[in-house]
Amino acid sequence: MIGRRKRPDGLPFRLYPNYGKHKVSFGYKLPNGKWAFRLSAPSHNKDAIADIRKQAIERAEALNGDAVEPGTVEALIEHYFEWQENMRRDDERRKAQSTLDENHVEAKRLIKVFGKMAPKAVKPKHVYGYLDKRAQLGAPAKANKEIALLSAVLEYGRRRGEIEINPCRGIEYNPTSPRTRYVEPHEIALAVEVARSRKSVGGKHPSSTYLILALCVQTAYLTVSRPTEMRELHRQSIGAEGISVPIGKRKAGEQKRSKLVLWSPELRAVVDEALALQRTTSLYVFGNTAGQVYTRSGWNTSWSRLMDYCEIEAKARGVTFERFSLRDMRPAAVTDRKEEGDDRIIDATGHSDERMVNKTYDRRRSRKVRATR
Repeated sequence: MIGRRKRPDGLPFRLYPNYGKHKVSFGYKLPNGKWAFRLSAPSHNKDAIADIRKQAIERAEALNGDAVEPGTVEALIEHYFEWQENMRRDDERRKAQSTLDENHVEAKRLIKVFGKMAPKAVKPKHVYGYLDKRAQLGAPAKANKEIALLSAVLEYGRRRGEIEINPCRGIEYNPTSPRTRYVEPHEIALAVEVARSRKSVGGKHPSSTYLILALCVQTAYLTVSRPTEMRELHRQSIGAEGISVPIGKRKAGEQKRSKLVLWSPELRAVVDEALALQRTTSLYVFGNTAGQVYTRSGWNTSWSRLMDYCEIEAKARGVTFERFSLRDMRPAAVTDRKEEGDDRIIDATGHSDERMVNKTYDRRRSRKVRATR
């Protein structure tokens, strides 16, 4: 029987090191107590030790069934992420870190289906089967994003010479219905009010977590910003005139751009309150309790709980309320500004023209026009 390691060493299960005066070795012990292999190197040769350690880990992971099989889609996905994450931050081919984080989650589902296949074995019929199955399970839009990632991975396989044809090229994605949710101003106000009233674990003081999230949502509305632009908003973006918000999305080759949102009394008060709630010297205006950017899962978990509380409170008051998310703030702000006749909506959103604004963000159900004379 193998006992617990005396100290964590980062090695796989059943792989043990031995650091002697003249020799260093790594060995894998089988369940019957016998050694499956032992690799050794002179103790004075650091390069040789690093080499046998790497070999031993790879062999141990293979014996444990934890290794990624080479020549598979799973291995190609692993290489794709290494390629992306090792690029310089200013490389136009590198995805945003928030996108890569989301891609890692999407890749898990792809690996379950395509992971053991050779990239050359993936055919359009397999891709369509995946899209159809996920659509039947009620996730057509997610399936589209996952296949888009698979296409990017396989295109990287073409770059490496592993495949000649990308089977995802020319695929017809699942049809999806555009989101039409419009968040009323009173719903945003209720979320902030409920967040401010929620107590911390001790029950004596308001919980800063819910309030930070609600203030972030309120700021996203006031600045007409995307979720990532708000969750990753830096303190250094706050200036004397207003908030400089980096425009998160841009086409390849475009320079980084930002928009300056001038202070209003409401925006100034919201941001000041968010900064006052920070328990650390965080770089971020809406950082978590550790001063870091909220992960998608961390944000969604806490926000979902706040929405639960809002539903209860709305029912008690007899007012209308429907759950919403951070991504709904930009359409809500655009819709309200359009209704008010704002003629600088393109500057507010950071788009180059009104096509996307009118198609995606303007959610007015009716239009007000003057009668002709």
